[in-house]
Amino acid sequence: MPGVRHYLDLHHLRRLECVVLAPRSNLGLLEADPLPVVAVSEYAYSAVDKSPVSQYIMRHWWTWTASFAPPWLAPNAITVIGFCAILLNTATVALVAGDLRGSENGWVWASCAAGLFFYQTMDNIDGKQARRTGTSSPMGELFDHGLDTLNCPLGALIQASAMALGPSSLALLCILVPCWSMYVSTWEEYHTGTLYLGFVNGPVEGVLLAVLILVWTAIKGSSWWLLTVSEAFGDVALLPSSWRMSHLVIAFLTIAFLTTHLPLCLWNVYSQLTSPPRRPLTRPGRHSTTLNPPSPAEAFQQLLPIVGFSVLTVMWVLSPQSVMLEGGGKLVEFALVVCFLFGQLSSKIILAHLTKGLFPFSWPLLIPLAIPAIAVNTPYLGLPSLLPPTLEALYLHLLLTLSLLSYTLSAHAVLSSFCGYLGISCLTIPFPNKAVEGWVPLPTVKLHQSARPPSMGEYGAQEEVETYPPASAAGRAPLALDRVRRWLDSAASSSSRGDGSSLGVNGDAGGGGRKRSNTSEREREVGLGGSGGAAGAPSPLGVGGAGGAAGQAGRIAGSPRKGGRA
Repeated sequence: MPGVRHYLDLHHLRRLECVVLAPRSNLGLLEADPLPVVAVSEYAYSAVDKSPVSQYIMRHWWTWTASFAPPWLAPNAITVIGFCAILLNTATVALVAGDLRGSENGWVWASCAAGLFFYQTMDNIDGKQARRTGTSSPMGELFDHGLDTLNCPLGALIQASAMALGPSSLALLCILVPCWSMYVSTWEEYHTGTLYLGFVNGPVEGVLLAVLILVWTAIKGSSWWLLTVSEAFGDVALLPSSWRMSHLVIAFLTIAFLTTHLPLCLWNVYSQLTSPPRRPLTRPGRHSTTLNPPSPAEAFQQLLPIVGFSVLTVMWVLSPQSVMLEGGGKLVEFALVVCFLFGQLSSKIILAHLTKGLFPFSWPLLIPLAIPAIAVNTPYLGLPSLLPPTLEALYLHLLLTLSLLSYTLSAHAVLSSFCGYLGISCLTIPFPNKAVEGWVPLPTVKLHQSARPPSMGEYGAQEEVETYPPASAAGRAPLALDRVRRWLDSAASSSSRGDGSSLGVNGDAGGGGRKRSNTSEREREVGLGGSGGAAGAPSPLGVGGAGGAAGQAGRIAGSPRKGGRA
């Protein structure tokens, strides 16, 4: 099965390219008149938000708030600032109410409500800042949604503590339901290419409901959620009067997910795979969903990782032989483990969506949960327990450390590859930029967009970025010029062997014989050699004339595909 590195090779990263304009002098050639060098971008951010609350209320708040962001502040930095509020909330709850039995200190829940609302605001204005500064990139989507996956179990942990669920099965259900919601939304976006947010959705109404719960807890205290429905509201029709208020909220959220969000995601994917798609799904390759789209049954099988994740979690935590529900902050520690494991599980799907790669099942991420799930239940098989209580607590500490380390290394590898390939920084942006009045962009070009793309093995050693005007420092010839010279040398040696033709500097054939093609199909497509070479000046892609590159630019200009993130 593909790992993270599978999606970080040149074959996948080339699908993240954006449109680039570069003068010929950038490639070290003689002519300085500009000619477009266009790299086809297969990435275009697509999202649909039908929430009336978002359209008529929150949108104005987000737009007004985004106007205060300084133009030098990176969109990803805004996302990190917002997520820091969630980390602060989690630390506060772990210190004050780590047993998940709540607290009567109103300031705890008031600060958590403010932090969650602040996170939602930052999570929505980072995209506006990216479009405002002209720094949208596929890495921005991965960074944003990747932190959203971490917020799911952390935010649920805070809600469980606010409603005084304690270390119980309901607290575990409260942690797993947001993870399911995030997973199926990411799975849906992988197949449809669009992040669909319905009339009532988690990022808007779900977060606002969580904020209201925290505000109400700050006013009434966590003990209010332990009241029965009849004690809180009296006899209300259609509501079980003997249920606690916390149980009612958890049941409502679970039923809402099972009856609205989950069926809608399943239907959208089924419709996409059983009818001609409204927009092309570009996943080139032998197993691509363009040439060989999966059947609905195969797509639904991709939900098995989250099913296995949930089953193993329940087998471990809810086992009578386990000590996970005995208090002492073990469930809080386990929620952090879920945060890092689920963060990798869901982020790999986002990465596969951006790079148009194979769907990652990520079965190895379930092994850390499978080991204790089996070990604590061996007494039911007539065997001695393989994970006694003392070792179970030690295993939990070790698992938290290893999951954090694994997530950190994986995230660093992905972000480093994205930044290196796209030529950008993760937490900083160029300044001045598009948000500054009178700013004029300087065109850039990446030399891996030259005539012959480097092979997967060559990527990394040959990756270079040049800016205009080129640096005056002396050094070896640019990579593209080296290739041009090698191409000319091979053509000249072929001519000297007496094949009946000679080759001019501009790629024109002479000597009365027909020129034998010395270019690959890919090189002729992008303009290295070919029909335009006889009369035109050298193109920035190689030796051939401007006809090949101009033709490519014309074809790309007429393509309906968008370039860059909306």
